[in-house]
Amino acid sequence: MSELKSARDIAQERADRLGRLSAEEKEQQDMLAARQAGRALAQKWLDDPQHVDLSAELTKHEERDRPAIKQAAVERLADAIDFTTAQGMNSLEKIIKGLISLRPDLRTREEDIGRLAHEYEEAERNARQELESSYRETLHRLRISGTAVGPINLEANPQWQSARQQLTQEFGSRLNSLKQKLIS
Repeated sequence: MSELKSARDIAQERADRLGRLSAEEKEQQDMLAARQAGRALAQKWLDDPQHVDLSAELTKHEERDRPAIKQAAVERLADAIDFTTAQGMNSLEKIIKGLISLRPDLRTREEDIGRLAHEYEEAERNARQELESSYRETLHRLRISGTAVGPINLEANPQWQSARQQLTQEFGSRLNSLKQKLIS
């Protein structure tokens, strides 16, 4: 009976060990939880930046988790940078402020982002003007002018869609490169 009992005890010990996480598994889970907290913090800030202080929120977490939380928040904010929509361009300055509040060393990248955004806006404006001019010239050749010609709606035009897609591809790769520099 004592042999059976000790075998049972051994089996119970093994079962107990299986239920517990190893130190490495616990560390991985803690890292995952910290990264999720960082992404959630950044999203909370993106949704309502006036009522969320990133630095103050970061101090609410344990010291050992802060670097992972901060990195995940920076990655989420960098991911939110977008030049292709009006909303993206409007939130650009806000996102840069958030990035700098988390990592003041990124202030040097602020100028790079601003310069790229300006280049994108300029290229988009030039493409828009070129296409509008082309349409107005075509209408003029057809002898359609004056009050018969209203504003040209480029958004529904396939040529404009193609031009925007080309701009997105051209500037998208440069923006992705810049984002990689932000998160590294």
